[in-house]
Amino acid sequence: MGKNETLVQRLFEIIKSAKPEDIEKSIAEAKRELAETSKQNRKEELFKLFDTQLETLKDRGCPQTILEAFQRQKGSVVAKASEMDIPEGNIAFLPVIPKSYGSSRLQMPMVKNGNQVGYTYLDPNSISDVVDTPNAPYFIFNVEDGQSMRGKASQDADKLIKKQNRRGLTDVEVVALGIHTDVLRNHFVFAIGSRYESGGVVFLWLCSDEPGLRWVSLGYADFDRGAASCGK
Repeated sequence: MGKNETLVQRLFEIIKSAKPEDIEKSIAEAKRELAETSKQNRKEELFKLFDTQLETLKDRGCPQTILEAFQRQKGSVVAKASEMDIPEGNIAFLPVIPKSYGSSRLQMPMVKNGNQVGYTYLDPNSISDVVDTPNAPYFIFNVEDGQSMRGKASQDADKLIKKQNRRGLTDVEVVALGIHTDVLRNHFVFAIGSRYESGGVVFLWLCSDEPGLRWVSLGYADFDRGAASCGK
């Protein structure tokens, strides 16, 4: 006898003498309790994710004032993420250090691959954003790491991402992705929310296992690279 048949038999024994209206009420109440339990479990997972991300930043030398700014947002971030429909494989949220608190050049040493520490020779003054971002430490939600856009040129990925009502990540947001995930072990990441000089796009990659931030033309396409995006 299969598990479903056993379950049906047990349920039948329990409800066979109950009134139909009582059965319906009991089933509805059970569903509500299951939904509430699932929601609470989800929140606990999100709280753990939040704590892990801040611990990572602390271990990698993030200034205490920035950590405190993130910490103050804990309740609201978890509450917001718990109400969102986040597809499997996407990251619920990521903490982002804005340029006003430190350029991507200053943040790159927090990106690591084993014992290798991130670097960039890009001039921060030559990087500009084409999307609006906060000036204080903030979070981005429902983050797709670029896997779905692999092989697409930045300008083409940008159009597809906008059709999905999402937006591409900036250079510091891609750095945040590199700090908190192992994305570079799978593919490199375009930051299509930023531009370098007049028409280049910034990307995060590995060079001889060392994380680096470089730039390339918007029309460049390579299956090893994909444009990351977020929902909020």
